[in-house]
Amino acid sequence: MSALTMPNDEPLSRARIRDFYDGYYDILDDVRLEDWPNLFTEDCLYRVIPRENFEQGHTLSTIQAESRGMLQDRVTGLLRTQMYAPRYCRRFPGPLRVTADGDGVRTRHNLLMVQTLIDQQPTILLCGVCHDRLVEEDGRLLLKERVVVFDSEMIANSLIYPA
Repeated sequence: MSALTMPNDEPLSRARIRDFYDGYYDILDDVRLEDWPNLFTEDCLYRVIPRENFEQGHTLSTIQAESRGMLQDRVTGLLRTQMYAPRYCRRFPGPLRVTADGDGVRTRHNLLMVQTLIDQQPTILLCGVCHDRLVEEDGRLLLKERVVVFDSEMIANSLIYPA
């Protein structure tokens, strides 16, 4: 089993990173949204951004949160205040690329997100790539940064659930 070296010189296996992502996507696909913010550090960045803006270095994003508290607010809004048609979302992550740097572990993987409204055929909601930075806090892997870059210049106005 291959291992990467964290900044504290301790090995981190690809299997452990893969397990983190399996849990991440299980939480979202099972709509356990109240658990989602706990996968991030307190001071984090979560961004969903069009490819054109990302490639040009612009930060204008479709969704942006700069702390776990902002992610919790988004979940509260989704669960208690927003009205939308019932739907199911499934996320299909692609192969995982992992590199260690001085500030944790960086990962990159493709993501396809499919949405099914209960009275319609499934549709592709998002196709893009995730650029993440994972860190270890108190023995747990957490996202310090997640930037989801979607390929289309247009995104469905129904992107309500996290990617």
